[in-house]
Amino acid sequence: MKCVILAGGSGDSLWPLSRRQFPKQFMKIKEGRSILQETVVRNMPFCEEFIIVTNESYKNIVNGQMKAFQSLKYRVILEGTPKGTGAAVLLGTMFANPSELVLVVNSDNLIEGDGYKDSIIEAKEYAKEGYLAVLGIKPESQSSTYGYILRDKENVKKFIARMDFDEDETEGLLGYDYDEGYLWNSGILVFRAGDMTNAARRLASELYTTCKTAKRKVPAIRRSVRFSETVMKSMPHGSIETLLLEKCDSIKVVEAHFEWMDVGNASDLAEFGNNIKSECVIKNDCDNVNIINNAPKRLVVANDLRDLVVVNTDDATYVSSKKSADNIKQIMKDNMDTYEAFFDYNRTTYKEWGIQEILNYSQGYKVRKLTVFPGMSMSLHRHEKRTEHWSIVEGIATITLGNETADYNKYESVFIPVGTKHRIANKTDKNVVVIEVGIGDNISDTDLVKIYNKDNPQASANYVRLDKSPIAKLEPAFKDNLWGGTKIRDVYGKKCDYDVIGESWELSAHPDGQSRIADGRYKGMLFNEYLNIIGKEALGWKCQAQDRFPILIKFIDAKQALSIQIHPDDEYALENENEYGKNEMWYVVDSEPGSYLYCGLSRDASKEEILERINNNTITDILNKIEVKAGDVVMVKAGTIHAIGAGVFICEIQQNSNCTYRMYDYDRRDKFGNPRELHVKKALDVVDNHKYVKDNKTEVVIARNEHFTEERLVQCKYFEVYKYDVNDEAKITVDEASFVSVLFINGSGTIETDDYEKTMEFKAGDSFFVSAGLRSIIVKGQATMVVTRV
Repeated sequence: MKCVILAGGSGDSLWPLSRRQFPKQFMKIKEGRSILQETVVRNMPFCEEFIIVTNESYKNIVNGQMKAFQSLKYRVILEGTPKGTGAAVLLGTMFANPSELVLVVNSDNLIEGDGYKDSIIEAKEYAKEGYLAVLGIKPESQSSTYGYILRDKENVKKFIARMDFDEDETEGLLGYDYDEGYLWNSGILVFRAGDMTNAARRLASELYTTCKTAKRKVPAIRRSVRFSETVMKSMPHGSIETLLLEKCDSIKVVEAHFEWMDVGNASDLAEFGNNIKSECVIKNDCDNVNIINNAPKRLVVANDLRDLVVVNTDDATYVSSKKSADNIKQIMKDNMDTYEAFFDYNRTTYKEWGIQEILNYSQGYKVRKLTVFPGMSMSLHRHEKRTEHWSIVEGIATITLGNETADYNKYESVFIPVGTKHRIANKTDKNVVVIEVGIGDNISDTDLVKIYNKDNPQASANYVRLDKSPIAKLEPAFKDNLWGGTKIRDVYGKKCDYDVIGESWELSAHPDGQSRIADGRYKGMLFNEYLNIIGKEALGWKCQAQDRFPILIKFIDAKQALSIQIHPDDEYALENENEYGKNEMWYVVDSEPGSYLYCGLSRDASKEEILERINNNTITDILNKIEVKAGDVVMVKAGTIHAIGAGVFICEIQQNSNCTYRMYDYDRRDKFGNPRELHVKKALDVVDNHKYVKDNKTEVVIARNEHFTEERLVQCKYFEVYKYDVNDEAKITVDEASFVSVLFINGSGTIETDDYEKTMEFKAGDSFFVSAGLRSIIVKGQATMVVTRV
């Protein structure tokens, strides 16, 4: 299950604990954890990946706080402009496969009690039956802060927005109590991704269309995916309840049995549970007074006070009667011109590389505590109007000063003159902490000039490579194609809970489905992020001029026949789809008796005849049918009509493209009843309408000895593919021209390189990426493997 966390709220309501640039979801409120981190911890037992939707200005805060979770899979969706929960929920959902379950939660909810687990499990059962499930909370009182759900048992009758009970004088509306069927709306949803997107397609077409268009425009090649203000401009603004759920008749409600609060103000926070504690607080003869002291070096003493809330931080204090605590929003608005710095910022700022915290400052000087995360580095920069003095108090800092770089240990210091380029890098696996003293005419961040060059490219300026191993094991991205089966899980033991798995993308940097690093220092990292860290040199000189990773390798399990389809060449695809074209090859791993593939035409045919046969369902009559068995190889060039028949399990090596034009699909519909989209016009634009001619360059034996047999399967301008049958040991030469992919079809053993002391075990189905360089790959054991390079 994927968890979509809504974390885009602003920081007005809990000032001064939160600020506009550091809102309440990022505050540390419980055992040193923020509300966001507490939300992640609470849902880790249910979810294998988190999708955090937030404002683009909070990117560094989210990534900084997620450092606490080693190897956790997560992505960050950055909104250029807030559009409400409608767009946030749907965009997050579109990053899941249709059959995946999705849990939507808010990052500013406080939850206590054991009933949470049971409520989520109950909601999942509804979701598996095709319903959208929402969690409702038994109301403890009338609330103008929360929305309501009116229900009849488990059926939702109505969603009700927030009510102002003080002003609503209509008789009969002042109840809204539990016995009348009302629950507070927690905003927690559970559903199958395809059910949510299908409901949006039917009932909220504007929301669906604009979100789908936006996702197509924004390639998801990095962990953080930014939807700019321009891209989001056309999306309708509103809550998911208003835009969609109110119109939907397939919603179930689960009455939750746990303590829940949507934190609205400081008084709410102070009164919730027993875990929100403050030290250095003395209350004498006080009644109904809540004090939150977030300044551990300052003592707060309250004497003879009634019905108040007091919030104290290092740089601001708020005192209010409880009933008027919400007035802080208006107070901030009225005084913004004078006190903007206090309202917008606190003393802690998250950066790409770590955290900087202001300890003291005045005219002409500033003292800051700098924390550099493991594997991260500041950008190379200089100051024109101030000097700096760095003292290392924790860890080993790798400091560049001018043209020199050296390691500095605890209690060592460095002086940085005006105009000298400098940076701190952390090449260890623990935080580096530095005390910085800046002195000069300008101590603000405006006096900072970043320096980019070939040794400090902008794309990777904040990363330091910690793991120098040239070999990385990958885990795939899965696809739940309707024609798929279960062999990818049953035969290879791949961990995926989809009902059917059509494809597993074993080596992929494509935004539609990236592989991840399977173990080691970078476990859980998206493959594209890993490539960003190791640099283009690791791909080999043949890849230097390309703007994206060149190939994609996958397993395909066709329990049913795939559609009749075609792929364009580079020229057509780049002009029309902003994608590369797609040449591909198939290596048949397994096939059932009588199974077959279609590749090309059995005779020349005009485009008019092809179109006519698509329309009258006879297109397969003129296709070149190839009966296949395990070990067969078929090269499918761009422009070739093709299809994989039922009962075939293949390994596909292709250009890094997901550009497919579906010509004919047997009038099938997806599991939600929608007809599958066809692309007949574009397919006819690119079709090779001549008789198929087999490529005789395939399947050439290169070497055969007592240890292994090497066979070249395919060689084209995009990739070359070899098959090795290993009896006990094989050595594969790697050079500086290209990286190497190793995919094990069967067998078990170990894999390593001769230039690095790291041996990794492999089993059937495992995929490895090996960086370019003068080295050899050594495979020991008995196995069949497919080796690919460009």
